[in-house]
Amino acid sequence: MASLEKEEVIALDTEASSFHRYRESVCLIQLSTRSETFLVDPLAIIDLGALGALLAKPGMEVVIHDADYDLRILAKHHGIRVENVFDTLVAAELVNEPEIGLASLLGKYEGLRIDKKFQKADWSKRPLPMDMLDYAAGDTSHLIALRDILKQELIAKGRWTWAEEEFALLTDAPFNLPANVEDPFLRMKGAKALKPAQLAILREVYAWRDAVAEGQDRAAFMVLGNDVLLSLATDPPASMKDLAARKGVNERSLERYGRKILTAVKAGQAVPKDQWPRAERPKRWPRDDDYEDRLKRLKAARDVLTERFQLRPGIVAANQLLAEIARTLPGDRDALLAIPGIRRYQVEHFGDHLLKAL
Repeated sequence: MASLEKEEVIALDTEASSFHRYRESVCLIQLSTRSETFLVDPLAIIDLGALGALLAKPGMEVVIHDADYDLRILAKHHGIRVENVFDTLVAAELVNEPEIGLASLLGKYEGLRIDKKFQKADWSKRPLPMDMLDYAAGDTSHLIALRDILKQELIAKGRWTWAEEEFALLTDAPFNLPANVEDPFLRMKGAKALKPAQLAILREVYAWRDAVAEGQDRAAFMVLGNDVLLSLATDPPASMKDLAARKGVNERSLERYGRKILTAVKAGQAVPKDQWPRAERPKRWPRDDDYEDRLKRLKAARDVLTERFQLRPGIVAANQLLAEIARTLPGDRDALLAIPGIRRYQVEHFGDHLLKAL
């Protein structure tokens, strides 16, 4: 930290355990200057206060590629706030790079070929072999040079203020997360399409799997996949033979968990009707015969703007934002700016075109 404090810009990346472990933790932190790279082991150094103080300095620019997750886990597990972010993925989107992955950008601008063989590695294991350490160091050692290139492109295209607005929102995001009170089993993709009786089974098999995953400190999908849980709910097995024929249930899983899975399924089937869980339905809006026409006009206007400015559609206005504009019918720029989630640069550069489309 004493060495890094002298810098004005550093690159940062993290490796976490969430892909392999039930208990998410930050397993490695990579930090680079323009000439050196440091690897920090947060499993060995429990108090990261000195790093937190460094990253919180307003004058310290921290370059991260696809910063959202890194910022969230540093905040969640270590209370660290990164005050001044430069996200190379966001910058690449704003200058309309066709490929925004780090490997593609480093290949294009720095002639580097990045091997992704450790992308899904278990970073919680110790000791970490040298080839994994080299791989981790490579994630940040060229990031500042990429930042320099992308910043010049942003300035040249007149979009640097756009980037500053997006970066500021990233900084605040981990500390403004809405509380999610929805049951975890209902957050599974496909769960909300199930009937209440099926949800009762899903709740039981999900709780069983969660307990097993926690006890073994393994990622839940490694115990049994989500698609299998959904199939158990929609087509409940009546016997071990039925379970053995189920796609995604191998012989080892059947031997270790078969009886307990069937027990969980039966427990779900035994839930009284008045105790069946119910998924919250999407908000229903009052009938508006012109809404669809307005939304089509807004999308058509966006298509013109994306072509004219050579931008991704989401940079001009994401579909959800267009839907909100079509419903709320803002009458001027101030009303448009009051819509949650809209950016100032979107109002300034595209707002009049969208308002006219209404």
